Amino acid sequence: MLEGAIGLVGGWKRARWLLTGLGLLILALILVGMIPYDLHPNDSHAYWSLDPADPYRDARLGGVDAFLYAPAVAQLLGPFTRLPFDTFRLLLGALSLGALAALGAAYALIVPGVIEDLVRGNIHVLLAVAILLGFRYPGTWAAMLLTKVTPGVALLWFAVRRDWRALGQVVVVTAAVVVVSMLLGGVRLWEEWIRLLATSAESPRTYTYLGFAPPPLLFRLPLAIAVVAWGAVTDRRWTVAVAAFLALPVIWPSGFALLAAVPPLVIADRARPADEDEARLAPTAA
Repeated sequence: MLEGAIGLVGGWKRARWLLTGLGLLILALILVGMIPYDLHPNDSHAYWSLDPADPYRDARLGGVDAFLYAPAVAQLLGPFTRLPFDTFRLLLGALSLGALAALGAAYALIVPGVIEDLVRGNIHVLLAVAILLGFRYPGTWAAMLLTKVTPGVALLWFAVRRDWRALGQVVVVTAAVVVVSMLLGGVRLWEEWIRLLATSAESPRTYTYLGFAPPPLLFRLPLAIAVVAWGAVTDRRWTVAVAAFLALPVIWPSGFALLAAVPPLVIADRARPADEDEARLAPTAA
């Protein structure tokens, strides 16, 4: 059994290079126009065109160039909005792709929605990376709570497992970001952001694709809670990414990129027993 598990991990390590190459090839062909794909960098344009001093002017869910994230994110993006737009969007795409590569998960390019997310310039790929890092550095969940917000329900993983230290780290890091942001920009922007979230919740927007409209958030949240609770009890970390996806404010094609965290977590979970067996057998072999 041990040899089989090790062989599976070894085979996956070889296969992921092929998958990475395939994903990069598809991305390149789309970018040069050889694969027709109607994609526009409208999300990255919303980030680039914001006014850090007044980011929520005329903002509404689904609006053109609407910025819906926390003031801290607007303050972070502020200096980069002075760059030419093409430079800005390429840097954002490079950051997302580089983050996947740094974690050895560039093969996740083949996950539906990832390439679209890179081209449109949204942050689902970066949030998938935050989920992956969150098992070791829980504070990275602050990125989710200050942007998409509702996928933070996946933090129930730590609550069900009674990992209060991890939840404490999330709270401390998020609170620290909020405090620093308030010191830099005042309380007004945070009040405006909270009002914007409340307004969006009152008038949720549903995305329709090929005539199909995903269920609204109100119906998806209980499912997300059930998935992550089951995963926490049965030690399946990939359920955290699935729950976060189900809890997105709006599900649309680019949002599937959040599932880029699933393959690395599945592989890591399957490799874990082999590592534990090796650790247990090592003293005997010696």
